[in-house]
Amino acid sequence: MPSFGLEETMRYEANAFRNDLSEAENIAPETADEFAQQVIETICHASVTPAIGRRTFERCMRALDCGSTARVGFRHPAKAEAIDTIWRERESLFEDYKASADKLHYLATLPGIGPVTKHSLARRLGVYALQAERAVA
Repeated sequence: MPSFGLEETMRYEANAFRNDLSEAENIAPETADEFAQQVIETICHASVTPAIGRRTFERCMRALDCGSTARVGFRHPAKAEAIDTIWRERESLFEDYKASADKLHYLATLPGIGPVTKHSLARRLGVYALQAERAVA
């Protein structure tokens, strides 16, 4: 299993302190909206503290829910464009994700997801938990 980045380490330690490890690995998304929200949240949390990531994610989702652009909630133009693209194309991206044989490789192809953030996203989506289940079976 890959090592945790700063963001994941901080989140894990905070959850361990509260005796809540539920966010360490999440379950697979069932809808395109859930999938897109997990991707967007990963982008919002990249390279910032968990508190700032949460606030940025909430602002972006409010803007998207109102039919606006993520640029309203996110100052980084490239990340805001990636978030807008993910939200706009969430149905096809989710279908491609479900059909992908190598989910980790697929995640790296998403806008705004790089070689480090793909691992954070994979944990959020339960990819590593799914791989562990397949290895045991």
